[in-house]
Amino acid sequence: MRSLLPIALFAALAACAHRPPAMTDLRVTNACDRAPGIIVVYAGDSARIVTPASDAEVVLPRKPTASGFWYESPTHSIRGKGKQITYTVGRMIPMTCTAS
Repeated sequence: MRSLLPIALFAALAACAHRPPAMTDLRVTNACDRAPGIIVVYAGDSARIVTPASDAEVVLPRKPTASGFWYESPTHSIRGKGKQITYTVGRMIPMTCTAS
């Protein structure tokens, strides 16, 4: 039985070292109620907002939340659940956007 212990230990460590394959970015096109649509690219712990009209990009780090999702930088934020997000730029009135 003692001779199997090193083999079992090695197998357990090898299983822990296995990492899942890298996730690809999730690119979502959103239609907004008060502005041209935006594209949000979710990747790991951040989201990039791309406005097609200007090709400007803003990177938002993920924030902890009890449910749904929340990404925020000092000037932009998106919060949402399911297909609907609330997109805020600075002190402007938040926009409601829906994934299309």
